[in-house]
Amino acid sequence: MKSFLILFLIFPILLDNSAGQSIQDEKTKKEKDIIAQVINDNICWALNKDLDLMYSTLRKDSTLLFIHPDSSMIEGFAEVENTAKSFWMDPRFKATYSKVKNLRIDIANCGTVAWYYCLLDDFGEWNGHPYKWQNARWTGVLEKIDGKWVICQMHISFPKTR
Repeated sequence: MKSFLILFLIFPILLDNSAGQSIQDEKTKKEKDIIAQVINDNICWALNKDLDLMYSTLRKDSTLLFIHPDSSMIEGFAEVENTAKSFWMDPRFKATYSKVKNLRIDIANCGTVAWYYCLLDDFGEWNGHPYKWQNARWTGVLEKIDGKWVICQMHISFPKTR
């Protein structure tokens, strides 16, 4: 009888806790969906040369950092804007295909910092010559600033073949 009474008293607490966890899981899933869209928009903007879309995905200050496969870097939002004007918006540059694959997103306990890993296919042309980044490794860090997720840092690399 005593164990039945204890179970009777504890069961509502256990039930309430599982409902709370379910709500938290749904909230986390929604945040990850939003982050996934930011990541996708950050690469797919080039298909239509939608600079506003790309800019909306980025932290707009001097701490923004891109590291490219050749180890070159773009440091700060102002340099992104300059690169966009001088290279990405040049008619000789044409993105033809982009796809984010195997995306993994983790959100810190604070809820305002996230990091990601994925494989990236990004194909296009420069002055009629094709380029093909297939299965490039793409990692990055995002921060939620004023309620909006933005990329603060990213790094793209290629696996070394043996």
